[in-house]
Amino acid sequence: MSATYSQNSELKTIKNAAGMSVTVMDWGATLVSIKVPCDGSSREVLLGVKNPDDWYTQPCFFNATIGRYANRIANSTFRANGKDYLLNSGAQHCLHGGLDGFDKRRFTFSEVGDNYLLLTLHSPDGDQGFPGNFDLKVRFTLDDDNRLTMAYEASCDQECPACITNHAYFNLNGKNSSILGHSLRLNATEFLELDELSIPTGRVLSVKDRPAFDFTTMKTVGQDFMNDEQMQAALGYDHPYLFAGPATQAAVEAVSEDGRLKLEVFTDYPAFQFYSGNYIHAADPIIARDDGQEYANQSGMCFEPEFYPDAPHLAQFADRNPVVAPGKPLSRFIAYKFSAR
Repeated sequence: MSATYSQNSELKTIKNAAGMSVTVMDWGATLVSIKVPCDGSSREVLLGVKNPDDWYTQPCFFNATIGRYANRIANSTFRANGKDYLLNSGAQHCLHGGLDGFDKRRFTFSEVGDNYLLLTLHSPDGDQGFPGNFDLKVRFTLDDDNRLTMAYEASCDQECPACITNHAYFNLNGKNSSILGHSLRLNATEFLELDELSIPTGRVLSVKDRPAFDFTTMKTVGQDFMNDEQMQAALGYDHPYLFAGPATQAAVEAVSEDGRLKLEVFTDYPAFQFYSGNYIHAADPIIARDDGQEYANQSGMCFEPEFYPDAPHLAQFADRNPVVAPGKPLSRFIAYKFSAR
């Protein structure tokens, strides 16, 4: 099935035998909708905009594919190919690939099947200041066990730091509401300390020493919200957790406030950013598609599997953050698995 928004974006929907459906838009290779069977109906688990045109202007990267480099690069600079590069960030630090990142690009639907979609994008040498001709494939596959997998394959003809993720905003309650009542378990015992501008200091902190960040046993998102100085600048959780488990083990388990729907996140990235939606209402109001009301802060939460933020400047972690180069492609996956309880 396909549809068109007023700026001529194309949408396609895939479904499985269990009744789950996923709608993807070519603009930003964006997840517009994920509807999961629950309580005899379909529950929408993603935030979305009331006015379709707002997909193009909302500042929160709603559910989009992020690149060339997800999260932050300090001072919008890095060194590769024996050169220094300055990124087109519009700010001191580059966030999510720059002013015109992949979330604002029109991908091409290269393959379309009943339960899969392949989207492709070419990013030319110098795009947003990044070196090399960069080609990305994003494959969405929906299995009958309600698992949506996004497989990323990318190549570049020069050395270039690259990190592709999805910026899905989840609310498993299925309505415009706070996510602070969701229960959460994170399969991580360490996270990166951030400075006041959310740039990693290079220090690794243990969640055992910072109880507010300890989700090794399930607790609500709101239980220790703002109970640590690391949350002050970020206005909540917005931190990279270090994931040491195998890709077959869930990095994240989240349960809706009513306990009826569970999300598990799987990945082969070495980290994931847990973001509690602290700036959803910081700019122009975003009107929710389900009730026409403004989204408040903490109305959605993100789990962004990725390499370490600012990896180009964290040489001590280089073995966990490979760059893309000729003969060294990017190959990573993210999977969201849903189950009704």
